[in-house]
Amino acid sequence: MFAPRSVAVIGASSHQLKIGGRPIHHMKSHGFEGAIYPINPSYTEVQGVQAYPSLEALPEVPDLAVVAVPGPAVMEAVRGCADAGVKAVVLFSAGFAEAGEDGERLQAELTRIALTSGMRIIGPNCIGAANMVTGALPTFAAAVMIPRDHVIADVPRIALVSQSGALGGHCVALAANRGFEFTPWITTGNECDVDVADSIAYFAEQDEVSAIAVYMEGCKDGRRLQAALASARRRRKPVIMLKAGVSDVGAAAASSHTASLVGSDDAYDALFRQYDVCRVTSVSELMDLSHALALGGLPRGGQVAIFTGSGGAGILMADAAEEAGLQVTPLPLGVQQQLKRIWPPAGVTNPIDTTAQVTNDPALFPAFLNTVIDGTDYDMVLVFLTYLGLMEPWATTVVDSLRTVREAHPGAHIMVSSLTSPETAHALNTLGMPHYEDLRSMVETAGRLARLGSVLSVPMAKEFRPLSASSASLTGELTEDRAKKILRDAGVPTVPDRVVQSADHAVRAAKEFGYPVALKIVSPDIAHKSDVGGVRLDLTDAAQVEAAYAQILASAQAAVPQARLSGVLVTPMVTGGVETILGVKNDPSLGMTVAFGLGGVFVEVLQDVTLRLAPFDVATAAEMIREVRGFELLDGARGTEPADTEALAHALSDLSAFAAAHADSIESIDVNPFVVMPRGQGAYALDALISTHTPGPEPTPEPGPPPHAVVTSPQRS
Repeated sequence: MFAPRSVAVIGASSHQLKIGGRPIHHMKSHGFEGAIYPINPSYTEVQGVQAYPSLEALPEVPDLAVVAVPGPAVMEAVRGCADAGVKAVVLFSAGFAEAGEDGERLQAELTRIALTSGMRIIGPNCIGAANMVTGALPTFAAAVMIPRDHVIADVPRIALVSQSGALGGHCVALAANRGFEFTPWITTGNECDVDVADSIAYFAEQDEVSAIAVYMEGCKDGRRLQAALASARRRRKPVIMLKAGVSDVGAAAASSHTASLVGSDDAYDALFRQYDVCRVTSVSELMDLSHALALGGLPRGGQVAIFTGSGGAGILMADAAEEAGLQVTPLPLGVQQQLKRIWPPAGVTNPIDTTAQVTNDPALFPAFLNTVIDGTDYDMVLVFLTYLGLMEPWATTVVDSLRTVREAHPGAHIMVSSLTSPETAHALNTLGMPHYEDLRSMVETAGRLARLGSVLSVPMAKEFRPLSASSASLTGELTEDRAKKILRDAGVPTVPDRVVQSADHAVRAAKEFGYPVALKIVSPDIAHKSDVGGVRLDLTDAAQVEAAYAQILASAQAAVPQARLSGVLVTPMVTGGVETILGVKNDPSLGMTVAFGLGGVFVEVLQDVTLRLAPFDVATAAEMIREVRGFELLDGARGTEPADTEALAHALSDLSAFAAAHADSIESIDVNPFVVMPRGQGAYALDALISTHTPGPEPTPEPGPPPHAVVTSPQRS
């Protein structure tokens, strides 16, 4: 794909601007050294290159074929390539899965051809791919023709993967405009064969690729995407992810655009967090970070020195730095004294305010920068120069000053915010200093760089493989008592309980457990017991238990007359502790996701939930627990005793292992509440609900929070 020895263009055109003419023109213009074979029975020569009437007429089987023929001829052309032994095909044509049922059938046939022949297919509905280094440009994107004379060579290569052809081409053009380039890059379109996961995995293994930028709407195989991101993480290769389809409208548009499975955005967030992927929310943020990685690489951490000629700008930058997770620590006293000797009116704490004197004294700026870099160990230096890079003579002075600093400190991470002329922008790129018009964009990019530098400096943890997982059968009726037993066997502790068939047996069970107790209806047809009057709490004697037993049965029968009643569950009340919620949802794209949150208002109103993909180890579970905004309630807020978060972490990890082991049958798991007792006293599930893919009686519906939270009203029993 990216280094073919020969490329055939089926449907070649002599017109350089037509779809079938552009790949030939691009490759000729960019010095592709392999053979180019235009195929068009109407011509003997195309754009100065010998043309051939058919694939069979070529002197050799090409490594790569570009299919640029009208829709009705596409399938014949692709089959011909497979039969001839072509290794890969780029398919521009639209009108496949994104266009309805007929298109879906055609795309399924493309997938079958790829699988049976071993030929890889990029597309359909894509603009192709490019390797700007080899000149292999099987694309009709005009963006590759933007002049490259101002593009910086010999810098780290940033690969680009995009499901959208238009956005991919737009990013290629934006990069060229900023003086760097994405290479290699690929647009995957409808992904009948090669998809985003394949592309990320490939680029992760290429030593010449230093980082990967991705635009993605959804994926068809979450496990393969997970494996691809894991591969990049193992090699400490930054992945910048712009994931679309966050809103309901966006998700619907993504599905119709490339027939992607969008899945839950929370699940994608969990995936990205798990593999230290840097998620951005706009094309601008993706470009800002890609530009910085292409020019400056990753810093060691987030300690920054801020240089300005304006006190106001310094305040704004300091505020933005704190929001971005950067540390703006004061300069050492000795360095402050040195700066004061150079220019006494300067502000020298950090931010460092040189005042407007830098426009009068050309030596002041480099003297300040060199003094700070020499005398400190800041990870990055952030410089705000207003519009000086746009106007002479100051633009030249700025560039000369920064060149002096770069020569003295070739490894320093320096970022600049300034309006710039094209000449100044090119000079800053040459110096390896990413530059931004907006100072906040610079600071936010620095924050992302710092986070990536920090997490990628540590080797990836070993993949978690549970030693064993419960092999419990999930067939039959999964009532609360059975669900809790299954989870208990899987390592999730539960409170004891007993299902009884009479009031006398309920009283006997209550005495054995000790008062107070709770009673709940047991029915495979009633998922949410409190909604039908099927729960009674804080029962303190035999009389209350007898009355509650009768009331529960009567209420359930009245509310759901057709429900099958299996009995009444007796369980001891639990006092103290912190209520939490553990949940599992089988995401259509990414598989089993495990949710954790604090109970009550925290999850139902504040949506204070964190997620990971299953399975994960105890250390990852501990990270999840610390991520919720209400963590202080578990950590001993206002003098309360800290909760047993170690027991909670073990339960979360064991739940994840169980969910992963039963991914083929489980739809969701709801453990609510899961009460965490004070440290050393354990944690217990008071209620549990397991839903499987197996069709069964419809439970009573219950309106509630969004599906990703998977919560019910907490019952402390």
